[in-house]
Amino acid sequence: MALLLLVWAVSAAGLVLGNATTSVPRGLYLRANAQTATYVTFCLDTRHRQAPWYPHLCSPDAPDGLRILKRIAERRPDGSLIVKGDTPGALDSRVLGPVRRGDVRGWWMPLLRIDLQTASRASADSLQPPKGRS
Repeated sequence: MALLLLVWAVSAAGLVLGNATTSVPRGLYLRANAQTATYVTFCLDTRHRQAPWYPHLCSPDAPDGLRILKRIAERRPDGSLIVKGDTPGALDSRVLGPVRRGDVRGWWMPLLRIDLQTASRASADSLQPPKGRS
């Protein structure tokens, strides 16, 4: 219980971010500085206004909307970022183009990764009888 309260407190303070999506590793991310961060959260800008997913995400029209978390693949000299997800259909620079520095809302480093497939397999394995016994 104390651990859950601690996670909630640091999350409320903006120091930790949780991710449950599949386009980047599930888990907790710790706030970092711009120079050392390997992940970034960002908002869309007005050039994406015609996209069907625009109203559901953080943007100038919905500043409190859901922010996008992606891995930083490249830092460009003009300050923009190329971001990538880990899935083929990820909403990343392949779709959005470079992320402008002004659209960045947070810089992050992985703190705890949660592999649900491994956890699921481990749970299923624990239900199997030990091998060699009848």
